[in-house]
Amino acid sequence: MRTTTALAACAVFAGCSSATTICERTGQCVQIASGGVPIEDAPPLAPGGAFAAPTRTPAAISSTFGPRWKASASRDDFHLGIDYYGALGDPLLAIGDGRVSGVYPDGSSTYPDGGNVVVIEHAIPARSFHGRSVDRIYAVYLHTEKIEVAVDQTVTAGQEVATMGKTGDTDFVHLHFETRVQSVCSLAYQRTHPDCSVGFDPHVHPYLFVGGTNVDRITVEELPADRDGGFTARYTATRGDLDLDVIETDLGALGFETRIGIDASSTATLDDFNYGFLRLVPIPFLSTSETLAFELHFPKRPAFLELRDIYGRGLRFGDRTE
Repeated sequence: MRTTTALAACAVFAGCSSATTICERTGQCVQIASGGVPIEDAPPLAPGGAFAAPTRTPAAISSTFGPRWKASASRDDFHLGIDYYGALGDPLLAIGDGRVSGVYPDGSSTYPDGGNVVVIEHAIPARSFHGRSVDRIYAVYLHTEKIEVAVDQTVTAGQEVATMGKTGDTDFVHLHFETRVQSVCSLAYQRTHPDCSVGFDPHVHPYLFVGGTNVDRITVEELPADRDGGFTARYTATRGDLDLDVIETDLGALGFETRIGIDASSTATLDDFNYGFLRLVPIPFLSTSETLAFELHFPKRPAFLELRDIYGRGLRFGDRTE
């Protein structure tokens, strides 16, 4: 990700300070109505498209990866996978050739709320993530009804490894599916178990590996300012574009894959969507929803706004100062 030197121009403006923004100093402020410019940047993790979806109905999604409103708990929740919905007993498939690294029955201490869980290790061509080389991912299947494989068993692409269920802490039949890079251990778990540490949160958007339609059909509109002023925009994507990754301005930046600007060291901090320079409000998304939307509430109007997906593609509004 590029670094914006938002304060570099400060010295040329008399009396400016680190508390002032480019917008305030220069009068060059983002205007959504002027339209966005298509952009492309290097993604934080190169996609690996050699894998298939874990279900036969990959478009049947009730929650995507990243910030969401969790209706069943009436709270914000950073969702660490994709929820595929279906019928009890639907086959769940190996996304590629691999090895079963773990099988966990309902109520296990490793996945206490995940129900019956299967974890499969897959090799990937080495690539860089968080400044280090990574060469494997773990596909994690939660809430399954019946497990069809055993630990250390070799599986092939498309093989049935489990069936869709409703086990664990859930109130509907679905597969919660995760892809974790290099380690199965969350960042919070790594803090207390150094033997499992890779130094970053391994959960990434499954679309990086199992694919997903990517039509780049998003709209951004400015909304009336909050009662305290500031700047508010609404991001809306079709069901074919459930992969927002980066929100970047001169005020600050968020990266959902890399957790830039996000504290992933505990569930409480990961689920807190007030990031200081931005308060993110997810609009409820359901299996019947036609669009995915977020409200972006900024305390000040930024000079520019960039929105990019997991492939590095997106839109820029306003002028970026490097």
